[in-house]
Amino acid sequence: EADAIDQVRTYLQAVFEPDDHVGYVMECHQLPDGSSKPGRGSYSRTCRELLDGLNAPGATIGKVFGDPDRVAGAWIRANPLDGIGIKDANVTSCRYALVESDDMPIEEQRAIYDKIELPIVALVHSGNKSLHAIVRIEANDMAEYRARVDFLYEICKRNGLVVDRQNRNP
Repeated sequence: EADAIDQVRTYLQAVFEPDDHVGYVMECHQLPDGSSKPGRGSYSRTCRELLDGLNAPGATIGKVFGDPDRVAGAWIRANPLDGIGIKDANVTSCRYALVESDDMPIEEQRAIYDKIELPIVALVHSGNKSLHAIVRIEANDMAEYRARVDFLYEICKRNGLVVDRQNRNP
């Protein structure tokens, strides 16, 4: 558990400013077809509040965030939110884009990330079949965000990485 706490702490410090509201999801709803749909998660706590929780005596991931879904796991949204909701309009800064691919071995994904020198601020193993790269893009608005993500994904594609485009929103 201490290693997991250290990893989450490192991720939060790399991706967020202390007063940023962090969106995270720990629960999913199982659908009749066997798939799962994520819940809305939490989005009202700041990075500082989460780090304070992780630094408290006796801290566990479950005590700070809640227990992750046994099937789908858990995740943290890459960009800070306004503390009110989780839609694109609630994103307060379009700093990052998510790059992930489920279509090739993890070692090949990593090699491509290294080859094209993506400005990765965090790299997270999905626990399944991909490496989630949180890539710095620093867009000033949604139009610039979309243009930069399209450019990023095109560069990845040209270098042999098939990116999962369903995660292109901020």
